[in-house]
Amino acid sequence: MTKDMITKMAFEIISNAGDAMDQYYEALIDLKKNRNEQAKIKLEEGNKFLNKTHEIQTKLIQSEINEEDIPYSLIMTHAQDHLNSAINWQRIVTLFLEE
Repeated sequence: MTKDMITKMAFEIISNAGDAMDQYYEALIDLKKNRNEQAKIKLEEGNKFLNKTHEIQTKLIQSEINEEDIPYSLIMTHAQDHLNSAINWQRIVTLFLEE
């Protein structure tokens, strides 16, 4: 796998994780205003973006398992940070929706 391929995948993760976090943030705003149904819809939309990030991450993990050379990328480190943040946002929204 080339550095350019890693960079492209990283930006896809950053973009989708960012879109997921935006949806989760909007869901929290809806919850604050007692608009639970809208919050659930935004949670589902955020989950769609988060699933896209997981698909990309899974491809990278499979490549590494298959002993492909995966060059280090600071951009990918940043992408993984975005993914982890999105997962945390998802958990927070889900927790508040369960109340």
